[in-house]
Amino acid sequence: MRIGDPMGLLLGPLLYLYIYLLTRGETPKRFYFHLVPFVLYVVSIIPFYTLSAEEKIAFGEKVFLNKNQSALALAIQVARTIHVMVYVVLSLALIKRFDKVLEKNFSEIEKINLHKCQDLLRLYVVVCAIAIVIFIAVFFIPFHLVMANNLVGLGISLLIYILAYVSWGQQVVKVNELVPVEAPQEIEHQTPFTAYSGNENGRITLHLSDEQYQNLSKRLEKLLDHDKVYLENELSLAQLSKKLNIVPYLASELINRKYQESFFDLINRHRIEEVKKRLTDPAFAYLSIFGVAVDCGFNSKSSFNTAFKKFTSLTPSQYRVSK
Repeated sequence: MRIGDPMGLLLGPLLYLYIYLLTRGETPKRFYFHLVPFVLYVVSIIPFYTLSAEEKIAFGEKVFLNKNQSALALAIQVARTIHVMVYVVLSLALIKRFDKVLEKNFSEIEKINLHKCQDLLRLYVVVCAIAIVIFIAVFFIPFHLVMANNLVGLGISLLIYILAYVSWGQQVVKVNELVPVEAPQEIEHQTPFTAYSGNENGRITLHLSDEQYQNLSKRLEKLLDHDKVYLENELSLAQLSKKLNIVPYLASELINRKYQESFFDLINRHRIEEVKKRLTDPAFAYLSIFGVAVDCGFNSKSSFNTAFKKFTSLTPSQYRVSK
């Protein structure tokens, strides 16, 4: 009896650990601190475990057969649910940050983003909020808290299994090879011709001189306008940086400075412009709309439709009809 009580305090930390591994490729530093509430709960409940069988049965009858629950039981249930909810929100923040990193590095993120996990975690927050309402309602309305707890637990369990299912075939990204949101500290040793300055947080800020900026801008424009590198289906920032002969973070800094947009938006914007030209060109009339999209670098219909709507405010079909 009550063996499973402390386990609720492992749900949040382990979920956070799972998402952290998917988005960072490593475990959080000092993760053991996240297990402190679980350990404290176990310690606090040890006296109950030492009770005699008769005393435990008496406790069970009091809880299971009593429809009027105590304020302490309510507080424990609500606290445990809020504990899980906090970690779900932290996990959502990790995925949001991961999206920014992906957009800095890839032109096609349909197979590697965690949007399905993100949607399930948002649903998880809703379920937790509903659970809190149920627990509070049970305190005022005669109803078995155990039954309410089991119903909430069933809902959460289903979400966990679905989350595991949708992320089971997730294409793994080598996180340590991606260009981060901030400049890595070691980049100073990789790019000797770049000017550096440190801010009050100790982070490195990269600055291209005007001469460097103009030279790299022309090379980038040539790759986009003349070589049309964006037609490569799985073009990444790392591949583009090799063509520019600079490190990936500098390529990202150049794109942000010149176009004020991410690598993902830059490449897909050019792809959409190429699609628009071909949709009105009789030479490509033999191709379907998606055929044109694939020819212009897109790998999936959903990512193409999303990008087309973003940059034109129309669906591909509406655009073709209007022209």
